[in-house]
Amino acid sequence: MSTRTGAHAYPDEPYYSDEDVERSRSQAIRGWMRWVMGKADEPVYLDDDGMEHYDADLADVQLLREQARHGNGGGDLDEWGAYAPMMERRDPPLRKRWLDRAGWYERRPAGGWTTTRQAEALNLFTTRRAIAHSGLITGQNLMGQSVVRLDPFELYKEGVIDGVNTCNIGDVGTGKSSDMKTSVFRQLILNRQVVVFDKKRQGGRGEYGSIADALGAPSIEFLLDGAGVSLNLLDPAISTDGRHKGGVAGVVPAGQQALLLAVLKDAMEQPITPKMRAAVRRALAIVNERAKAANREPLLVEVAGQLLDPDPGMSTAAYDAVRNGAELSEEILSNLGDGGYFGSRWASRSLEWGVDAGLTLLELIDGELRGLVDRPTSQAVHDALEHPFVHFDISGLPEQGKAVQVVMTTAQTWLSNRLAARSQNRTQTVEVFEEGWSLGDGSTGDTARANMKLSRGLGLSTSSAFHHLSDHPADSPSRALMQEADIVKLYKQGRADDAEAVCDMYHLPPETRDVLMQLGRGQCLVVMKNRDPILMQHMRSSDEIALTNTNDVLEGTTP
Repeated sequence: MSTRTGAHAYPDEPYYSDEDVERSRSQAIRGWMRWVMGKADEPVYLDDDGMEHYDADLADVQLLREQARHGNGGGDLDEWGAYAPMMERRDPPLRKRWLDRAGWYERRPAGGWTTTRQAEALNLFTTRRAIAHSGLITGQNLMGQSVVRLDPFELYKEGVIDGVNTCNIGDVGTGKSSDMKTSVFRQLILNRQVVVFDKKRQGGRGEYGSIADALGAPSIEFLLDGAGVSLNLLDPAISTDGRHKGGVAGVVPAGQQALLLAVLKDAMEQPITPKMRAAVRRALAIVNERAKAANREPLLVEVAGQLLDPDPGMSTAAYDAVRNGAELSEEILSNLGDGGYFGSRWASRSLEWGVDAGLTLLELIDGELRGLVDRPTSQAVHDALEHPFVHFDISGLPEQGKAVQVVMTTAQTWLSNRLAARSQNRTQTVEVFEEGWSLGDGSTGDTARANMKLSRGLGLSTSSAFHHLSDHPADSPSRALMQEADIVKLYKQGRADDAEAVCDMYHLPPETRDVLMQLGRGQCLVVMKNRDPILMQHMRSSDEIALTNTNDVLEGTTP
């Protein structure tokens, strides 16, 4: 209830009303209204005009009166002329309690308790916009609205990252493929060469075919049974041991020997013994010498023949001598097709060391790899490398079997050797593996991973894409490819276990799992080593949207 006229609810506080004004009538009316409206017993200040103010307004009224008192002593507002009404200090608007309870005024929100730790985020700042402008723009930072540059070569030059390999991880339909296609298209602006290994089928061809057509580049298509082009696994461009005359010292990609042993190991599904390795190495050397002397390319079928029957004439003479009970001559004992490499003691035994490898090669040549890597390299493959955009279309190969894996690893090794031979030219190259799972398993995956570790010396940036971490064992080469990438774009993960696995792999906070599961299309979390993650929206122009659309078949718009 209100106090008597001329009194304040808190007698100790200063009182500013005029005791000479009769207030008994108005005071009684206000007290009755407060009682009817159920007003709480809160202190009310009565000003000089008999109007009430809440304690919240009391300090403001006192401050304004003090300022007005000092202002009147220092000058006259009439001196301001037309500006006098603007300079005159006025009392704040009056707030009636009964109107307040009737909902006339805007409600005053009650403050909440907080801590200094929590208050750090109450006034969020706008992140500083990047001042660097070199390199290619990828998207927009959703937190600070600044542009995001993810050009691996430029970031490496600036010391932001230690390598130039990138990786995209996310569910189907989240935008990771569009991001990779856009990045490929933009790399050509800076006079870089782009090599794409296209595994995903779309409209009867690889999905990068439309980009190749727009750029006027031929599509190198691999098909079963030799219906397409061929890339010789023993192409002379792939040196025996990976070393090249005129190349950069220390930059040694996988050679013919490592590639051939990797293919054999995956096909045989058993380790390569030292004896088998020695037999394969010797057979490969002999076949290369013969091919070089004849000025032609060595072939896998020749290696298989050398392993199974090294020298038909010499082996026939040895067989006839043994059948007739005659002693083998020293000439036969010292050379049973190995050129005397293993000596007279082991020459006869060495014939058995490569039998399993030779039979496996024949099985591959007559089966899954027929016409793919067992013939001389097609001229179209050599011509394609002269174009800035190289499109290897392997979408026509079956998902099951070794064909995709062997062709991709052979092509990557062939490309790495070509780059090693011309590495002094300092040509920047980007290779793209849209389906990284095809490259990441088995011994061929180890070979591809070893080639990627030479990216700095070769000027080669490898970009790969993966769907679910649960599809790859913890010790698989594909997991290593994801972990060793210097720029990782994490797109939406629909399953909680996949999101948790991604957070564990890249040491992200546990709450990041919910962020990954709620990302929209084209949104990703960019992770770089020793850098805070960036929440990015991938940006595309209208032309890029048309070129990177992968929903033509589902939408029924395929021409």
